[in-house]
Amino acid sequence: MNLRNILLLFTLIALTGCAGANLKNQMDKLNTALTQYGVALRWGHYHQAISYHMNRAGEQPLVDKTNLEHYNVTAFRPVDPVVNEEGTEATIPIEIDYYDKEYGVLRNIKETQYWWYNEETKRWLTESAFPAFK
Repeated sequence: MNLRNILLLFTLIALTGCAGANLKNQMDKLNTALTQYGVALRWGHYHQAISYHMNRAGEQPLVDKTNLEHYNVTAFRPVDPVVNEEGTEATIPIEIDYYDKEYGVLRNIKETQYWWYNEETKRWLTESAFPAFK
């Protein structure tokens, strides 16, 4: 092997390692965002949870915040996230258990959220609608 091929091989290995490190970093950030989002829901910090809901055009969904005071979220579970190769988009089925204070009923929401990484803010966001507590 000549020197040029050896250098090319080392460059390729280094780039592959960097890509893997970048994907791991993105996955760590996604995991942190999902944890913080779940904590905000469980503690009733709905304004903070709503801040994660933003589409790529920078628009947030309209949410009736007065209705939210009737519910307590007891569990937030992301189930088997699927992330693209670049680590910039994720499809995440979620389950939310919540308690309706008025009727004393424990209910469950199952839906799929679509998360994306905002390069400008260095933050994961979801372009899905805010969960509908009923």
